[in-house]
Parts: sequence; structure tokens; C-alpha cells
Amino acid sequence: MEQQHQQTLTNLVYDIYENPNLIEEHQPLIQPLLSDLVASAPTGFEGMATMINTHVSNGFKFKNPKIQKFELESGLLKLKTYFQKINR
Repeated sequence: MEQQHQQTLTNLVYDIYENPNLIEEHQPLIQPLLSDLVASAPTGFEGMATMINTHVSNGFKFKNPKIQKFELESGLLKLKTYFQKINR
């Protein structure tokens, strides 16, 4: 995944974490980036990429704001760590 897409994905997930009202607007933008994240995961990082995808996707699925926040925060924390590791 290109670094520009990494930054875009991180920013979009952060936006919906901060303002869950943006989920419907941002979901069509985030979904292809999550697919790219999983498809382009380096060897050994496939599980982490899939876990990030699951957390963020769960943030879309659940309607309870507390669960949404939890899933998005979990995905965001893992996303930042993931990008730090693969960009070394």
C-alpha cells in the first residue's frame, strides 16, 4: 500500500472515530483502502492487516456508539503500529 493511501486511510478512520456521524460518508472511501491494506500486506503481516480490517468494518456494522468507538479505536491503534512496522 502506497504511503499516500496509508495516510488517507489513517485520516479517514480517525475522522470517523472523532465524529461517528461521518461513517456513512466515509465508508465508501475506506472500504477499498481496507481491501488494499489486506491485499498488499507483506508476508508475516497478513493477520494484523486482517485484524485491522475486522475492527474498522465492525465499527461500520454496530450502531451502538460505544461499540463503534471501541472498534474504531482498536483498529486505529493497530493501524498506526502496522504502518510503523512495515515502513521501516
